[in-house]
Amino acid sequence: MSATPRQRYLLYGLGLVALIALWHYLGPVLGFGGSGEATGPTVQRPAADAEGDEPSRPSRRVATTHQGAKPGDRVAVLRMSDLDRMPGQSKAGRDPWRFVDPPPPPPPPPHVPTKEELEAQRRAEEEARRRAEEAARLAAIEAAKPHPPEFNLQYLGRFGPPEQQIAVFTNGKQIFNKQEGEVIDNKFVVAHIGYESVDIGFVGFPTVPPKRVGVTPRRPGQGPVGGNPGGNPG
Repeated sequence: MSATPRQRYLLYGLGLVALIALWHYLGPVLGFGGSGEATGPTVQRPAADAEGDEPSRPSRRVATTHQGAKPGDRVAVLRMSDLDRMPGQSKAGRDPWRFVDPPPPPPPPPHVPTKEELEAQRRAEEEARRRAEEAARLAAIEAAKPHPPEFNLQYLGRFGPPEQQIAVFTNGKQIFNKQEGEVIDNKFVVAHIGYESVDIGFVGFPTVPPKRVGVTPRRPGQGPVGGNPGGNPG
């Protein structure tokens, strides 16, 4: 079905309107034309004075209009202080490769002693005090008792037949030859004569155990014990 002449004219008109609209909107973008706005830089020159000369100024203001800018657009202001500002350090997050010991658990609350525990502690303190007093009393009684004298003689050895051994003692000035059971200086008793030692008891202290005394080493050149060359010094 063929179109009528009227329809063809209407289609031609619509196509022309579409071309004009495309030229109007796409021309400035493609660089073929524009809407009549200035696209180049515009230099504002100062007005001349009465003599026709331009007044001297420290600097010349040049107003530049960017291609595509429109009146009323917001212009960002660049400040040099913003460029000198140091960027803030970002806060480091958790490092999954770093192991940290967990904090120690809080200490337990202090123990409050019960009535029974306080009573047991009091009884223990009283018992300790009683034992200390008893030990001090016994020590005082023991110190008040008479003690045997200190044995201050030297045992030089023994000589004589086995059934009648004689022990030889000296105080540095005198020599004492005594058999078992005999008393020395009214203070000591020869309780037993051994091979290299003697047991000395104490006169007036029958309950005190005898004290064992060894042979005193002889000095070089000292004569035999008891003056008997054939005696055994023990």
